[in-house]
Parts: sequence; structure tokens; C-alpha cells
Amino acid sequence: MLIARDSALRFIEGYKAILLRVLQHEALPRTRSLVDDLAAARSYAKGRPELIDEAISELQAIGQPVPSDVVTAVKSMKVDRWVYLRHTKAFAVFIDKEVENAYQVRALTTPLNVLVAEPPFSFEMGLFEYEGVFVCDGLALNPVALGKGYKAEFKAAYSAIRKAGRLHAGAGG
Repeated sequence: MLIARDSALRFIEGYKAILLRVLQHEALPRTRSLVDDLAAARSYAKGRPELIDEAISELQAIGQPVPSDVVTAVKSMKVDRWVYLRHTKAFAVFIDKEVENAYQVRALTTPLNVLVAEPPFSFEMGLFEYEGVFVCDGLALNPVALGKGYKAEFKAAYSAIRKAGRLHAGAGG
């Protein structure tokens, strides 16, 4: 349920550069935790695409351009609350907060069941399409474990979503 390591590291380097530039540009305080800093920058930029655009432009101007496929992925990222319903060997199942669409999601370098434990969970995460598949950014904020009752409800919703053709695998799927 991971993407290829070299692709993941390439994405992470570009994404990290963009988010750290947002922190710097907006004079946001740094902490001792890189992960916390990246999550803070992502949260701050949520709903403000111009901050991402400015960071990308600034990196280009100082001779540190971010690869175009990484830029495309970051610009298309949807940061929202997701339900992480289950995982397979190939992907995790995410359901959107409206419970209308489901996604087959891969992780970058750490499997989701290692990052937040066994599903189901609800958390805020960035989801984007990269190299033809949906990927999450791994910055899980405010994870909440869901009990058996919720799991049953979301499993039923997932079945209905699949039957309605709203399970998305990436690359137009």
C-alpha cells in the first residue's frame, strides 16, 4: 500500500520545500518537530491556494524548483476529514466526509495502519493524485478511532458507494 520509494522521496522533498517556504513566507513559528511544522503549514495554507503558488514561485526564483509532477499533485491536494475504513495489501480505503465517494489510497513511506493503527479512523489528511494513483500525505491530524457501530455503518456506505460507481482508483478512475 506504498508507492515506489524513489517516487515517494521525490514527492516528499518537493512537498516539504513548499510547506517550509509557506512557514517562512508567513512568518509562522517553527517547532522542534518537522512533522508538526509541515502539518501547521498545510493547515495554514488550507483554502488559500495562493500561498502554495507563492511558495512554488519563490522556490523557482531562488533556483530550487519543484518538479512539475509534484507541483501538480500539491496543487490538486484536497485537505479534509476522511474516514480510513480499511486497508489491503495494495491500498487503503478512504471515504470522504460527505460519505459520497471512496478512494483507493496509497501511502508515501509508512503504511497507514502503522501511522495511526488499525482502522477505522477519522482524521484530517491531504489526499492527491500522483503518478496515476491516489496518495495521502501522511500528516494525520486529530485522529479519532471509530467503534464497531460506526465501522458497520461505513462498511454499508462503502458497499453502496462501490455499487454506485463512486470508488476512485486514480488516473481518471
